[in-house]
This record gives sequence, structure tokens and C-alpha cells, in this order.
Amino acid sequence: MKSVDSNCVSSIGEFVDRFEGMLAGFTGVKRAVLCVNGTAALHIFLKMSGVEDEVLMPALTFIATANAVSYCGAVPHFIDIEERTLGADPRKLEGYLDEMVEIRDSLSYNKLTGRRMRAILPMHTFGHPVDMDPLMEIARNYNLTLIEDAAESLGAYYKGLHTGGIGKVGILSFNGNKIITTGGGALHA
Repeated sequence: MKSVDSNCVSSIGEFVDRFEGMLAGFTGVKRAVLCVNGTAALHIFLKMSGVEDEVLMPALTFIATANAVSYCGAVPHFIDIEERTLGADPRKLEGYLDEMVEIRDSLSYNKLTGRRMRAILPMHTFGHPVDMDPLMEIARNYNLTLIEDAAESLGAYYKGLHTGGIGKVGILSFNGNKIITTGGGALHA
């Protein structure tokens, strides 16, 4: 109540600092940084990763994931999902990339479009963790940055690691339709 009673609604201050610290502790990441929403968090990470070409993402996702890619001037490249997790299917993805990608100077290019495939953006649908180990291996093999969309998965773990803290970076969301709401998003670094 102290936060509400203070009439201070801001992106800075003691309550924001405290929430970021508590979130980092709960999820096991080095640092959590709040921003306006999950879409903005994804957009920031994609920009930081140099995304401007194509980003692989599951065909079953929320529009905000694809929007964040589009905001970078990049193209969402939809991939198959698996029935168990409703997330990216690493087995299908491996075969697909073997056919679809041309490696030039250790970088992956789409044979059909000529655009560079820069990142893979798995989403942990309804809190079901994606099979991250093979996705991390695929990301290494194809020189892709793995950015997790963990917007729906606060409290979900993959092999003892909190979702959103497994890839290079990940986001959680605290929008009104999430497990806990603050009206905004959290950014992990």
C-alpha cells in the first residue's frame, strides 16, 4: 500500500528497484530491468542483437512477438510447433534449417529470400517450457541469437532454470492477463 499511497507512479524509485531485485532473485538471472511492456522488452533485445533480417519464431504465438520483430524492420519467419509444449519444435526445425539455410562466413542465410537469419525467438506458451537444450544447440550451430519470450511463464522452469533466463536474454510480462500484473513488462539481462 505504501507505493499506492505515495502517489508516485513512475519507472524509477525504491519500489521499482526492489521489484527488479526480487524478480532477479526469483528467476535466478543476474539482473532484471523493468520496461513499459513485454513487446517493448522484446523490441529492445532484438535491436541490441542487431536484428534486421529474419527471426525464427513459432507459428503459434501472440501478435506482439511478431510485432517486436517487425518494429526492427525484420521479417517474422514462422516455424512448426510441437504438440506437447505448443512451442517451437526443435526436431522439425533442425531438418527445416538443413534444407532452408545456406551458411556463408559462419552466418545463416535463407536460401529463398537471401536474408540473414539472425535470431530464434521461442515462446513458452501458457507457461509450458519449450525444449530448450536442442534449441540452444540449433542456435549455436546456425549462429542465431536465442531470445526467450517467457511472457506467459512466470514460475515455469526447464531443468531447474526459470524460463526467460536460459537463452541469451528473455522477457516476462506483467500485463493484465498474466499470472501477476503490474501493468507492464520485465526485461532480463
